[in-house]
Amino acid sequence: MAQQANIGELLSMLDSPVLSVRDDVTAVFKENLSSDRGPMLVNTLVDYYLETNSQPVLHILTTLQEPHDKHLLDKMNDCMGRAASRLPALSLLGHVIRLQPPWKHKLSQAPLLPSLLKCLKVQFLGLFPIYKIRKYG
Repeated sequence: MAQQANIGELLSMLDSPVLSVRDDVTAVFKENLSSDRGPMLVNTLVDYYLETNSQPVLHILTTLQEPHDKHLLDKMNDCMGRAASRLPALSLLGHVIRLQPPWKHKLSQAPLLPSLLKCLKVQFLGLFPIYKIRKYG
């Protein structure tokens, strides 16, 4: 429980207007990510980003290294299943892709890709109501 409170406090410090505080907290997160190979911290960072659109958290997420790439892709895949988080997760994915991480080749094999295509197909068909009438009517 104390660890969760500590993470929450650190997350709020990431958005500090004091650059030295932000840099120190970013270093703490990166250090924890290099020593902890589990998904918990990445999931927490993604959730915080989706809620706040925090640019420092975005920077941390877009510079993740292996093995955290899998955790990030899995978390974004989970977000695609929820309408409220779909657009922010898509935005996060766009930021990651633009930076072309060394693990970009894994994107095509990740479960995120079929989920993304499914979401886009439904949204695309919604733009053409006549197609729905002919196909389903």
